Amino acid sequence: GLPEGDEAETSFVMDAVLSSPKQPQPTNAKARQRPKKHAVQSPLPPPQLVSPPPEVAPSTSLAEAPVDPSVTSVEGTQTENKAADIPPASAPATHRASIALPEKGRVRYAISRGNGGFMIGQSIYTWEHDGLTYKMQSITETTGLVALFKKVRVVQSSEGDIAADGLRPHEFRHERATGIDTASFDWTRRVVTYAGREDPINDDTQDMLSMYCQLVQLVPEGGSSLEMLIATGRKLEKYRFELIGEDVVSLADQQHRAIHLKTRSGNDTIEVWIAPDIHGLPIKIRFIDRNGEIFDQQAQEIETAAR
Repeated sequence: GLPEGDEAETSFVMDAVLSSPKQPQPTNAKARQRPKKHAVQSPLPPPQLVSPPPEVAPSTSLAEAPVDPSVTSVEGTQTENKAADIPPASAPATHRASIALPEKGRVRYAISRGNGGFMIGQSIYTWEHDGLTYKMQSITETTGLVALFKKVRVVQSSEGDIAADGLRPHEFRHERATGIDTASFDWTRRVVTYAGREDPINDDTQDMLSMYCQLVQLVPEGGSSLEMLIATGRKLEKYRFELIGEDVVSLADQQHRAIHLKTRSGNDTIEVWIAPDIHGLPIKIRFIDRNGEIFDQQAQEIETAAR
């Protein structure tokens, strides 16, 4: 089944579908333009891109399984930063910032288990931004025969500002059958509140959803690794991503160059392949749990559009 428990915190399947809020009706020609599709339309009916989306499947729940990375593992250690060691934060943008993501978009991922690629579910990730603020949502759920035996649905959402150095989350929410975890960021006081406690944060702090959009901006030129503080809703953890190299990953009938990264969270491993030519989006995510069980999240369809 899909990873559950603490594993969900690493969100291999984008543990929540980035579903943007209800879109306003187009009021001009630009708003009416058709989305740009980067992959062949899937025969599956499009999932609802509204709030609280799906749960995921068997022995472990999809959303509980970390979504989306690959190779050299690194230990994720509980952070114990001191506020005095944290540099001043850069202010949110007062003008439209330049980020890799188009103003609106949707990615559908197919989720498989094991080396044989047995399909167990899907994850829908959506977002929208205006250059000043952003909203994202991820919905993960079991499908097909797996859903008949165990219906699982996990929803993650993130919203916040866009600063000069990228996304600055304010609220993160992780919903699943066993409960709801949240993380609230106070950038003035430079703390994040979660699970009844507060911890100091730094400029690179992200949540389990926003981190995937930050990776492409942080990948070091010819470097070997990068670190990021991630708030999961249950804890604040330092993730060290190792740069494995470049691979070619298929999306429908096209091949894309992808930067391969790998990290660890406890005994679990997350690998991510991000595609610079597709707005730096994760084109593939792999989660390997402590028992060696593999869960792959592979992009099947990507649509983007301007407002």
